[in-house]
Amino acid sequence: MIFEANKKFKYPLPRTLSDFIYNHLKDLIINNKLKANQRLNEIELAKYFNVSRTPIREAILKLEAKGFVTIDSRRHVKVKEASEKELREILQVLGALDRLVMELAVDVLTPKQIAKLERLAEKMLKKSRIETIEKYFELNEEFHNEITKAVPNKFLREMVHYVNEKLQRYTYARIHAFKKPGALHESLTEHQEIIEALKKKDKKKLVELIYNHRVAPLSVPSYSEGLREYFAANDHEKKETEA
Repeated sequence: MIFEANKKFKYPLPRTLSDFIYNHLKDLIINNKLKANQRLNEIELAKYFNVSRTPIREAILKLEAKGFVTIDSRRHVKVKEASEKELREILQVLGALDRLVMELAVDVLTPKQIAKLERLAEKMLKKSRIETIEKYFELNEEFHNEITKAVPNKFLREMVHYVNEKLQRYTYARIHAFKKPGALHESLTEHQEIIEALKKKDKKKLVELIYNHRVAPLSVPSYSEGLREYFAANDHEKKETEA
C-alpha cells in the first residue's frame, strides 16, 4: 500500500488526531492492507492524513505499544511480523483470563443480558458463511465483550481488553483459518453451549467450555492447516519483497 496526500479526511471529535490515525492504521494492518515488514514513513503519512508529524509520531508510538509495529534503533518503523507461535500464546492467555471471566460473570449476568447473547448468536448464525465471515467475527467479538462487560472486576476487564487488542493483529489469519470446512459450524455450536451453561449457572461447565473455545481450535487439523497456509503466504510475500 502506498500513502499519497489525502485532504478528504474528516476528524470526528472528541477523538484526537493521533487516536484517529492510530485506529485508521491499525485497521489497515488488521485487514492485511499493510503487510508484515512494510515500512511506514512519517513524512508520507503526514501528507496522507494532511496533518503535522506530531500526531503521526503519537499514533506510531501507540501502535508500537500495542504490538502492531516495530521501531528499530534508526527510528525506522515497520509493520510487525505476525507468527503462529505468538497467536497460540495469545489465545492461551486469553483462554485463562476467560475462565475467570466466566466464574465471575455467571453470578451476575441477568436474564436480559443472556437474552441479548441469544440474539447475537442468532445474528452470527445468519452470517456464518464464507462471504459474510468478517461480519461473523464482529458479532463474535461483541458476544464475548457482552460477557466481559458484566464482570464486576475492572482490572480483569482491562486485562482482557489488552489481550484482545493483541489478538486483533491476527484477525485476518483467524478469518483465513475459519474458512476451512467445519470451523464456523463448530464455533456456532460452542456459543450455543456457552449460552445454555450460563442459563443453568453451570460454572464448572462454563470454565471448561470457554477455555476449549479459545484454545481447542488450534489443535483442529483444518483450522491449523488454515493458519499454516496464511503464515506460509506471508513468508512468501516477505521473501519476494526482500529479493
